Amino acid sequence: MENYLIIADDFTGANDAGVQLRRRGIPVSVVFSFALITGEDSCVLDTESRGIPAEAARRKVEAEVKNIDFGKFAHVIKKIDSTLRGNVGPETKALDNKFRAELVIFAPALPDLGRITVNRIQYLNRKPLMQTELIQDPKTPVKEDNIQKLLAVSFLDENVFHIGIDSIRNGKINFEGSRIFTCDAEKNVDLQKIISAALATKKRTLWVGTAAMVDNLLSVKRAIPPALAMVASLSSVTRGQVHYAEKQGVSLVKTALYDILEQNMCIEDIAVKAVSFLHEGRDTIVLSSSAYSVGEYEKAESAAKRMGFSREQMSAFAEKTMGCLSRLILKKARISGLFLAGGDTAMAFFEKAGAKGSSIVTEIALGIPLMRLRGGVHEGLKVVTKAGAFGKEDAIFYALHKLREVDTLNKELK
Repeated sequence: MENYLIIADDFTGANDAGVQLRRRGIPVSVVFSFALITGEDSCVLDTESRGIPAEAARRKVEAEVKNIDFGKFAHVIKKIDSTLRGNVGPETKALDNKFRAELVIFAPALPDLGRITVNRIQYLNRKPLMQTELIQDPKTPVKEDNIQKLLAVSFLDENVFHIGIDSIRNGKINFEGSRIFTCDAEKNVDLQKIISAALATKKRTLWVGTAAMVDNLLSVKRAIPPALAMVASLSSVTRGQVHYAEKQGVSLVKTALYDILEQNMCIEDIAVKAVSFLHEGRDTIVLSSSAYSVGEYEKAESAAKRMGFSREQMSAFAEKTMGCLSRLILKKARISGLFLAGGDTAMAFFEKAGAKGSSIVTEIALGIPLMRLRGGVHEGLKVVTKAGAFGKEDAIFYALHKLREVDTLNKELK
């Protein structure tokens, strides 16, 4: 197993980065001194240097890393704050002086929390950092949101090149002409493209970024199957959760039940689309279009009336369709786990799968359990169920995230 070394500037950030390793089943410790770093396992070193003066931070990091045997680690990562607080440049320079990287990649985006980088500028919820209240932080105010300028101040004797979002999206990432690169990123897939291109150079790389850098490096190095959600609930709560997940980059496959009723579409075509997303490694939600918008629900009701279906019959048809879809998809795609919104949707799947019951693993959020199926063709499959009108806005997105975790809990409890 490859070992990872992460250098963080505060305790919460250290744990935020370290948990990305743990999610993949990689043992990891957070320590406050280099003396506890053996190289036998992955480790996060917390230097507690974010809130001290720049020169003091540089010296502290330099002292902590000078005796580390970097050769025992496959990857070295400088964990920074996603809002660029602290001593990002000086600490990176201090670490690089000892590590002697052939390539330095600085990509501070954290897309899942609205921290993105576009045209060199770091944004928080679509607002440049220098236009946020963070510039007035009493302890660690933000002083620069241009990431190229931020790093260049500490690497005065070298050129710092920048790679923009267009080059990343067009597959024109070129790590030549310099040793140090800053990178735009709006989505996790952007970070993955940057990381893949850097790994392809086979150069000794210092990765500089947030927990998203750790997460996406691991996604590239240790691919985990995506998670699938099946949603037929008409609850406005669930609808909001679907829209939130979509904004975070989860792929949607909308199933217009009225088109299936009137034989304008077959469920096999819908399954093929979902399978194609899953084969690309993308978390995917398959949902009745009625669960996405009120307008689609009204179209479905009109179609039901034309076909002479009562509401009860339409509901039963929706449940049967989602159950059949899930079976078709799982025959063709490998997934980490399955999310089911609504008790009827869950039971339709269990029936199709021939499940005899489930074993509760844990509660991932208040009232939202994670379980493993017992019996049937999907014995042991991880499943999360949620009542339609239940949960916070991020419930579906968070559940998909939890389903992709390597399951170590049961082993530890034995």
